[in-house]
Amino acid sequence: MNQHILLLPRMAANNIRKNGQAYFPYIGVSVFAIFTYFVFDLILKNDIMYTLPRAAYAYALVTIGFSLLGIIMVPFLYYTNSFLIKRRKRELGLYSILGLEKKHIGMMMLCESLFIYVLVTAAAILLGLVFFRLIFLLLLNLTKLPVEVEFGISVQAVTDTLIFYAFITALNLFVNLVQVGKANPVELMSDARRGEKEPKMIWLWSIAGAAALIFGYHKAMNARLNNAVFADFFFAVFLVIIGTYFLFTSGSIAFLRFLKGRKGIYYRSENFITISGMLYRMKKSAASLSNICIFSTMAIITVVCTVTVYLGMDAILSFGFSREFEIYCYGNERVDEEVLQRGTAELAAQNQVTLQDELAYSYVEVRGYQQGEIFRREGRPYDYAGWKTLILMTQEEYNRLENADESLQPGEILLYSEGMDFGGDSIWFEEVEYSVKRELSESRIARKLPENDFADVYLAVFADREELNRVSQVYGVDGFQGISYLYGFLPEGREEDIDEFSRRLEAYAGGLAGFAQYTDHREGMKEKESMYGGLLFIGIFFGSIFLICLLIIMYYKQITEGFEDRKNFEIMQKVGMGDAEIRRTIKKQISMVFVLPLIGAIFHTAVGMQMVYMLLGAIGFFEKPLLTYCTMGGCLIFAIVYSLSYRRTSMAYYRIVKQMN
Repeated sequence: MNQHILLLPRMAANNIRKNGQAYFPYIGVSVFAIFTYFVFDLILKNDIMYTLPRAAYAYALVTIGFSLLGIIMVPFLYYTNSFLIKRRKRELGLYSILGLEKKHIGMMMLCESLFIYVLVTAAAILLGLVFFRLIFLLLLNLTKLPVEVEFGISVQAVTDTLIFYAFITALNLFVNLVQVGKANPVELMSDARRGEKEPKMIWLWSIAGAAALIFGYHKAMNARLNNAVFADFFFAVFLVIIGTYFLFTSGSIAFLRFLKGRKGIYYRSENFITISGMLYRMKKSAASLSNICIFSTMAIITVVCTVTVYLGMDAILSFGFSREFEIYCYGNERVDEEVLQRGTAELAAQNQVTLQDELAYSYVEVRGYQQGEIFRREGRPYDYAGWKTLILMTQEEYNRLENADESLQPGEILLYSEGMDFGGDSIWFEEVEYSVKRELSESRIARKLPENDFADVYLAVFADREELNRVSQVYGVDGFQGISYLYGFLPEGREEDIDEFSRRLEAYAGGLAGFAQYTDHREGMKEKESMYGGLLFIGIFFGSIFLICLLIIMYYKQITEGFEDRKNFEIMQKVGMGDAEIRRTIKKQISMVFVLPLIGAIFHTAVGMQMVYMLLGAIGFFEKPLLTYCTMGGCLIFAIVYSLSYRRTSMAYYRIVKQMN
């Protein structure tokens, strides 16, 4: 017994070394996964995240990323373990035939798991301690938080990491022991060559997969920015994943069987071996290929979103804050607009600040509850989509604001909606009807975004003040006395000069007649930068995670194909096929197998861009051309990376195949 105890650890170490083709990639991806987990935990456990201004946004996003990381890594490392145990079953069956008892095999597997656990956790924690400061600085830089800070190392983060990977290791070991314990030596020997089980009722599952994919595509392509956008996103993703799985596992086999049944196609010399070989491969590889397709889609979309948010940060901030400084005036005492603008310009000149993109207009604001073409005074209080802000403006003010030359008659209005077009020829303010002379397509007041169901601003332009007052009175507002005035602009100059200008401007505006509010949006913009910087940080890491998960699945798939085809080479040679013809046929089949997930991923991405656009719209991104360019570039770069990865991992495949006797 003592000899067994001493022998088994040595056997375990030799097994890891000799099966390096299978073990080393698994160890590598485990190190990366646990390293990422450890770094995220270190960030969350660092006192800096509780003391820095605006760090709450970064903390919340890193917390979400940390939770998602755990959810992703447990099934993924379990999945990659299934490749390992499959490759090991023949070897373990041979040990059993040679007389090694199952309890000894179990002890050897326990030793292997312990060796891997120690190696992975030691490497991951060491790398985390080395690169933690650099990664934390990346987070602080992306979120525009102060970077001149001291960093601390949390013992609790180390403990959490050790426990997390211990759970994964124990889960994988338990599954491996159950599989080996329940099988006899002959079954273990045959399981190593057994592919994934072919599903029953493939035509039914093929139709179900196509239906799920079509419905998921429909949800994605018709997505709108409303209260259900996130629920619709997850539902669409679920349907696409289910549809992808069924179409790979059942649909591909059904299609190949259909081709096999067409004698005019199947019995051609160039098609016979290809169709038969593809049918064999898809039966045993479909589930893995569907995973490659799904991880490829995740990687593309994550990277595209990350790059898009990074490049479109200015557009996102300008959507939420069109002017950094805004002065509001309201009431019976009408502000002298010329005095306000002249005084502001003088203060700006004194502080070496330049005023850009100035906007100034007077208006009357009311709230109405929209029911079709009617804007009611009363409505359901919690139906936020139904309540609209009505900006009422005279024709004279509109022409001055937009440098236009519009002419209206009593009973006519110009109408502008920042969301969907109103679409009617008439509009009712309770019982007061107006004819919509023309619906405007743009305005300086608010950007038009037809896809945004949260858009709640309407601009109505009237012939004169009497017409405007006729409508405002419906909602209890005096159109002559309840006039609002907005003056906004973007300041340019040194930060300290702008700070001084802001302080003096607030004091100056506060002393004017009719002054209501002064707003400096710079702090709000910095908070948004912190939040979106946290999204970039999460996107960078998760894009890397999805890509590495994809590469490791591709690598293991190539190894599996290699061991299978080594035997197939021998059989084909025995039936008279030439070596060059065999290699050409198998290379064609392998290429086709691995190009299918790439095509599926690019197609999923293209169809899902409308949904992605709506999700980005939730944070104020509405630059569709930029998203389109980023998507095209992302798909192209990913296709190149995927092809290079395929060529690189295929080297392992050909090394295995060439080991024929």
